[in-house]
Amino acid sequence: MNAPTGMSQDLSRASATAVVSALDRPFSVTFFGNAAAKSKREERFTLRSLASRVRTVTAPAKARLPWLKLARFGELKSDKNSLRHDANVLAISGIEGDYDGEKAPVATAVEKLTKAGVLAMVYTSPSHTEATPRWRVLCPTSGELPPQDRAKLLGRLNGLLEGVLSVESWTLSQGYYFGSIGSKPSHQVELVDGTPIDLLDDLDEIWRGKPQTGAAAPSGDVPCHSGPVDPMALLADITAGRSYHTSAVRLLGKWARDGVPYMEARARLIAAMNTVPEPDRDARWQTRRDDIDRCLDDIYGKEAKARDEGRRPTPSGAAEPTGQPGGDGEPWPDPVDFLADDSLTGPPELRPDHLPEALQGFVAGTAARMGVDPVSVALAALAACASVADDTWRIQPKARDHTWTEDPRLWGAIVGDPSILKTPVIRACTAPIDALDAQARHRHAAEMRAFKVAHANWKREGGDAASEPRSPRLDRYLVENATVEALSEVLRDDAEAKQRAPAGKVLVRQDEMAEFFANLDRYRTGGRGGGDRGAYLRLYNGGPWVVDRIGRGSFAIPNWSACFLGGIQPGPIQRMAREADDDGLLQRFLYCVPGSQAEGEDRIPDAAALGRYEALFAALVALRPAGSGSGRVLEAVVLHADAHRHREALLRLTRALAAMPDTSPRLRASLGKWPGLFARLALVFHLIDCADAKARGAGQPAAMVVSEHVARRAAALMQDVLLPHLIRADALMFSTAQTGHARWIAGLILAREQPRVTLRDVVQAYGALRAPEARRELYNVMEGLVTVGWLRPEPQVNPARPPSAWQVNPTVHTVFAERARRKRELRRQAQQETRETIKRQRQEGG
Repeated sequence: MNAPTGMSQDLSRASATAVVSALDRPFSVTFFGNAAAKSKREERFTLRSLASRVRTVTAPAKARLPWLKLARFGELKSDKNSLRHDANVLAISGIEGDYDGEKAPVATAVEKLTKAGVLAMVYTSPSHTEATPRWRVLCPTSGELPPQDRAKLLGRLNGLLEGVLSVESWTLSQGYYFGSIGSKPSHQVELVDGTPIDLLDDLDEIWRGKPQTGAAAPSGDVPCHSGPVDPMALLADITAGRSYHTSAVRLLGKWARDGVPYMEARARLIAAMNTVPEPDRDARWQTRRDDIDRCLDDIYGKEAKARDEGRRPTPSGAAEPTGQPGGDGEPWPDPVDFLADDSLTGPPELRPDHLPEALQGFVAGTAARMGVDPVSVALAALAACASVADDTWRIQPKARDHTWTEDPRLWGAIVGDPSILKTPVIRACTAPIDALDAQARHRHAAEMRAFKVAHANWKREGGDAASEPRSPRLDRYLVENATVEALSEVLRDDAEAKQRAPAGKVLVRQDEMAEFFANLDRYRTGGRGGGDRGAYLRLYNGGPWVVDRIGRGSFAIPNWSACFLGGIQPGPIQRMAREADDDGLLQRFLYCVPGSQAEGEDRIPDAAALGRYEALFAALVALRPAGSGSGRVLEAVVLHADAHRHREALLRLTRALAAMPDTSPRLRASLGKWPGLFARLALVFHLIDCADAKARGAGQPAAMVVSEHVARRAAALMQDVLLPHLIRADALMFSTAQTGHARWIAGLILAREQPRVTLRDVVQAYGALRAPEARRELYNVMEGLVTVGWLRPEPQVNPARPPSAWQVNPTVHTVFAERARRKRELRRQAQQETRETIKRQRQEGG
């Protein structure tokens, strides 16, 4: 089984490290969905992969965040039906320490752990702020240990942290929330590589046990954070300003358990806070005063009575039955345009929410002025932006598997006759790269003049070889009509190199790709394949490459990598597709197959949108991962926990499309690259957002996590726009007519415009699947239409029998039909204008 695209080069990088870091040693983690812990899920994580999980999980409220515990639990339930209790702990795989003191910053804990060489992860708790720090420490052990060893190891950690851990840390089965509330920017996750704490016996010298319990300390400087709840002492801590948050939480917990009404508890706590003298009401007081309602909702929510059996909370906080909702109440998914037929569904439409905000104005304005399909502009702009993004950026597509990464590398092809303005679109979108190249050549010319003077002086003075001035290199961002040999000179990075690629790659721009494909087979043997095709296949994946040429010797290229952007006419690409080996080269491209060319609008370009687009490129060139250039292996960008659902939904869709009877083998091969392509596209979207924020002085988003909305945009662009264009390209290159079963039945559904379709309707209208022996194939086709969101089976009296009728997604008859109607109307107008023009010319000629 082949590794996903990008995995092989990442494995080769990883193999250079002989010793596996302790951060990559797996251990057991138990997850609970909520505090009730009526169910559990045990998984194996490394500390590195667990950090990615903690960093990306978010929820609108603390009570909605999941819990974790470095331990394994049995199936014994408590009298409250909970699996999380001390008697049910089978073994520990680490310890957890909780800090709620609101004084010591995360950096202090990280520094102490680092100096002591303790393997650990420190992450901020949901209620953490920079002004009131609260955090947790997770320390995996070298292996599973008996539960009774936990207290001893926790004492080591508490001693190292100078006794700041809360008393709850000593509860054997205590679990902890993880993640942030609403993707809060102050959320931190820090890793410390080191030795498992159970192997650091010297820490016993500073061992500190469980804090003393009791009432408020008489000295007044140690608030009553632990032990039996003493309401009077806790209220005294609040009014004296010794403790706000911890005391309030413990009070609310007791009042909720004792049945004190919500509003009465709120009034009591507000009254206590208001007894603090006004001169003492600092920022810490104000923060906690503003936080009362959130704490009330959180704590009283936990203590609320259990919901009706068989019901669970929905994301909106309402309730719905468990299991899959059925019937007419289930929301319809967006149907997938798998037909890619203008006459039936109209051309795919690019919406603003398909693109990063920085590209939206430029794409819309350029397309309107040129009268071209906006998708062609968007594809060219994305490939151009990807080409200047530093190739040391990597993204980890999966949540836990860090061995597979992808780089910001895109290949785009615009397919159509000369009337669709392929070359002007490409030139407009790559103009900022032309500017970078021009600036580099101007800078290099000045550097060469200075070098020649310096070299002449060195030679005249008889300098030694060690002090000989080095010839400056020419920065390259773009190549055109370049052979593999010429491209290797651009990408090499050794003492003989005359050029360099600052981004670690360049953009290969081909106004007419027919010439490019012809050059690939220039040295082919046996009439097919060979030549430079293998080099370009490797170019898509990046990674080291050694060049061996007669007369040029041997030299290593650290990163054989490039983005690609070009245009091609239908005839040449059809001929090339028929004649070339099926080596996967065509499947590496993102395609745009535009419709007819419009006249375009004669208007002044939007200077703000154009300036914003142009400013992206310098910002992307300057954007580097933290620690780049240090020689160490860089951390990969990860997807936010909520972003994975978009990746997984797209994965399910591509698998379903690949399994449909109509799908060609080459289209299946293209869809097989989409998991990696989604990761690449999401990373490019993310880097564009980061660079745009930097260019506009609006700050820079967290560069190591791709947000949910960015992933949603990337997935929507792929499903709504790039997928239909891929199918159009596949039909153009490899098909003579769309005669597949699913396409024929989909056309029937659109033509009938009915809210439902029955098995009898299909059998009577479609002779190809009328025979009884074809019934299984017919059911498979209908199931495929369900998968892509066109149909939903109606309930059967006998659930064991296959469905005989299906509801039709109303969107199919609204969105697709309207798109097709507009397309037909534009075609009719064009034909009418042509007739009128001919008539006018005849009249003038007569």
